[in-house]
Amino acid sequence: MEYNNSYKNYVMQTCNHALMHSYIYTVILYLICFSFTSFAQNNIVMEKIILKGLEYSYHFRWDKAEHIFKDMIEKFPERPEGYHFLSSIYAWYYFSSKNKNDFDTFVSYSNIALDKGDDELEKKPDDDKLLYLIGSNYSYRAIVFAAAENYLDAVWAGKKSDSYLSDALKINPENYDAYLGLGLFSFAAGQTPAAFRWALKLAGISGDTETGLAHIKLACEKGKYSKIEAQYYYSQIASEYEIASGYLSSLVKKYPENIIFSYSLASFNIKERKLDKAEKILKKIIKKEEEKFIQVISFSKFLLGDIYYKKNNFDSAIVYYKKFLESTPDNDYTGIASFRLGISYEITGERDSAKIYFGMSDKGNMDLDDDIYAKRKSAIYFKRTLSDNEIAVIKASNLIDSGNFEVAYDSLTSILDEIVSDKLKAETYLYLSEAAFYLGKYDESISLASAALKTDVMDEKWILPYANYFAARANQQLGDEQAVDYFIEQAEKFSDYDYQNRMKNLIYVLKQKKLL
Repeated sequence: MEYNNSYKNYVMQTCNHALMHSYIYTVILYLICFSFTSFAQNNIVMEKIILKGLEYSYHFRWDKAEHIFKDMIEKFPERPEGYHFLSSIYAWYYFSSKNKNDFDTFVSYSNIALDKGDDELEKKPDDDKLLYLIGSNYSYRAIVFAAAENYLDAVWAGKKSDSYLSDALKINPENYDAYLGLGLFSFAAGQTPAAFRWALKLAGISGDTETGLAHIKLACEKGKYSKIEAQYYYSQIASEYEIASGYLSSLVKKYPENIIFSYSLASFNIKERKLDKAEKILKKIIKKEEEKFIQVISFSKFLLGDIYYKKNNFDSAIVYYKKFLESTPDNDYTGIASFRLGISYEITGERDSAKIYFGMSDKGNMDLDDDIYAKRKSAIYFKRTLSDNEIAVIKASNLIDSGNFEVAYDSLTSILDEIVSDKLKAETYLYLSEAAFYLGKYDESISLASAALKTDVMDEKWILPYANYFAARANQQLGDEQAVDYFIEQAEKFSDYDYQNRMKNLIYVLKQKKLL
């Protein structure tokens, strides 16, 4: 825009003196036009190179993608684009491998991209594409630094990203790529527990879930460079909210070689209780030899363990949970894998092995709900064996997770009168409420959830907010909005319980459905 204004001024001045300076005018006009055409052509060439490199990345042809962006750097050494997109490849490597060399390489290319970007921005401070590129690179830095547990650097990079991307959109609100980074940042801030919001505000960080989702969806639908990534991120968030994700299925169909997309589809299928579909996908993934994506392959073994666990096939669950623990490069979900190994060994009559894995369950990532739960429960079961009724409830819960609602309902009903412990009775009521809901017995689901609320749950505080949620969900099916509001309000009063983040997401979805 700035260049065009200069060009117009120059033409006006030149026209006033056309007769005196016709030769000079012709030469300078030619040079300017050539320069403008060359700049435009360079942009077109770079855009084609970038899109080609990104396509190779999405097809998991990382060697080709690296070659494309290195070649781009050779052709345009003073431009930041090649360095930025090359750094993004190493960011994806690091997310999975947690390899320090990948981290260092990312930082190196990222630093160059930012330096080159700032140099170009000095010449063209109103270039929204440059602002987007710099902001996008800071987004990668925020995620990479967070993964490396460099949290101060991550927060700083996040703030810088937010600033550059916001400036890009002030100049050009139709730069839809810029909405992805802003959306992720806003969504993440909105997911932060209320108790820690003050810290974000102190750092000048704000955001909310709705705005974040809206921004990410804009990038999904209208982005150019970020479109595929935005669709992937949106599919992950959507699946957390139990919203059918056409984006993810479409991505897997278009990029069948991409094990990240395939893994995510398998994970989504598990949430949808389509265990057989997930199993087929995961078995293909674990046969791959992707050195840079060992974490994805390792997590696929974990999910296979989960599938067999939910099918009550504990011998196979043991095999894959152990393969996961042997292959994972970090401690994410090692707590819950060890806990479920302990349960599996306990149920198959191997108490000594069960104790070993219950004893290992405190080594997981204490930022993850699953690993926090595993540590707490393992401490209990390390000291004592599980009762027959506890094992029956676990198996029934697995039946629900595998979509066998009728069998689960009958199993739980048959043991309800035998259960003496208030805690276990409350848990049984809760699972019965869930099974009844999926069987279309909404009134009964509400009654069972209410029964769970009347029991003394002791340390199992998670039962109460979930019972309120189950009652709200069933009342919504019956059209009693006043009851929905009441039970949601009750659920939101609880804090410091297992799977609080998941509950927050479930309530959000319930509220969104209420608005429809």
